[in-house]
Amino acid sequence: MSLTSIISSASAALTKTQVAIAVSNTNVANAGDASNSRKTWSASANTSVLALSEGQIARTTNAYLSRTAIAKAAESGYAGVVDQHLQSYDAALGSADGGDDVASLLDAFDAALASLAASPTSSAEKASVVAALDDLVSGIGELSDEIQALRTEANRSIADTVDAINAALSTVADLNDQIAQGAATGGDVSGLEDQRDAALGELSGLMGVSYYTTADNRVVVYAPSGDLLVGSTAASLSYAASSTLDAASAYPADISGVYLNGKDMTTSLSGGELGGLIALRDEILPAEQASLDALAADLIDQVNTIANQGTAWPAPNVLTSTTAVSAGDAFSASGSVRVAVLSADGTVVSTQDLDLSAYATMADLVAALDGVDGLSAAISADGELVLSADDPSAGVALGALDGAVGADGEGFSAFFGFNDLLTGSSAADIAVSGALGSDASRLPVGALSDETALAAGDIGLASGDLATLTALTAALQGDSLSGAATRFVSGAATLVSSAAADAESAQSAYDYALSRLQNETAVNLDEELALLAQYQTQYEANAQMISMARELFDALVSMVS
Repeated sequence: MSLTSIISSASAALTKTQVAIAVSNTNVANAGDASNSRKTWSASANTSVLALSEGQIARTTNAYLSRTAIAKAAESGYAGVVDQHLQSYDAALGSADGGDDVASLLDAFDAALASLAASPTSSAEKASVVAALDDLVSGIGELSDEIQALRTEANRSIADTVDAINAALSTVADLNDQIAQGAATGGDVSGLEDQRDAALGELSGLMGVSYYTTADNRVVVYAPSGDLLVGSTAASLSYAASSTLDAASAYPADISGVYLNGKDMTTSLSGGELGGLIALRDEILPAEQASLDALAADLIDQVNTIANQGTAWPAPNVLTSTTAVSAGDAFSASGSVRVAVLSADGTVVSTQDLDLSAYATMADLVAALDGVDGLSAAISADGELVLSADDPSAGVALGALDGAVGADGEGFSAFFGFNDLLTGSSAADIAVSGALGSDASRLPVGALSDETALAAGDIGLASGDLATLTALTAALQGDSLSGAATRFVSGAATLVSSAAADAESAQSAYDYALSRLQNETAVNLDEELALLAQYQTQYEANAQMISMARELFDALVSMVS
């Protein structure tokens, strides 16, 4: 081999080693970046004319593990965002220890009734019962508000997530172009490929995607529905978020869909954060609202039904219906109702049993009620049926007897809501009735006597009568209310706990997949430092060879001259 060949070969080897050292140094510098893969330099030939163009920088990859990690990112994104929102729901649920969960508030109402039973005429105990009832319905209402607030938050987050998805899609498309152009000119695109993988991972965490790589090293991305998201260009999702949701708001009637090229994609978006947010808004939280509504409706129905079978002591001077009526309304009923005017101590001033089947219209009924001695009846301008004792010191009491009004066969007082404790029909609008809230003495505790021969001068309502109070207590302690409240709280707690477990499991699976990928593709500092030492030795050996060859060449030149 000639000296010139030795110098050329050694120089080429130096160049190769310099590139290898530069690549290794870059690996070490980027070792802290989890998205950075290990790069290697490989020469395509080893000749005396070796140049940089005859080698290439490649990244360490594992296609299977990459796809696994990206798929797990979608599962983790979904479970994580569901868990995040349900943790807020968990805080709103309250706790038995704090006494502010629905079951505990129901128990507190029951306890207040028990205290009143020991002192049924105590104004303070009645006020405590009303306060406990208000706490209960406020707790239900506030929980309903929180559910809708979380739905609204999820809905707004959908808009933010759609923006993030569009940005990620654009990033993937831009990187596709850069990679294709770089590869076509023989440039190093390994770093761009790392960036694209990171963008795909972010995208999958947001919505879950599938993809494949083309022959020219472009990535084609599809939505779960199979619609193209990234081809030669990036598609764009669109979404118009509603400002505020309530219990009646539902997709698609009241809530816009997520669109891609004019197509509603909402129901097919089941992965990633976007899928989790949609599930929260349209399925998970509405199911909780429905359960809470059922509990509230049952509470309203049972408490009001029982309360309307009784009367307060002393009987109130005025009873006002919560049901709006008009004089011309048809009136359909059967059986009888007892109407009595009582003195402050419960003595009957007057009483009359009315045959409800005898009246065809509300006007007929009002006329019959107004005909009871000492009682006035009228329909107010607001459509309320108002019964009032003519004597300001007397009160009005109603006895259920066997009266059944309307298609549902409700009791007379229950149909009109004269002694309702609660208003509303769901968790969203449940409240203590205005009359009871402003005057706790109107709380029904006993019941008007149903003695057949009840007449003026008889005791129509005893001060110690606990008939209504006892019935309320039995209802609260029964399975339909106490059991339902306990099941609701338990079910909500299970939902929250399961979401947390799912999020932890999904995150662990993603971390494991990512860890396996990085074990194969990430930079190992020990290995890189060992390679650098090896490259340094190679560099020094080749440099020494060049130096020796030059010395020999100089010696030969000197000898010739």
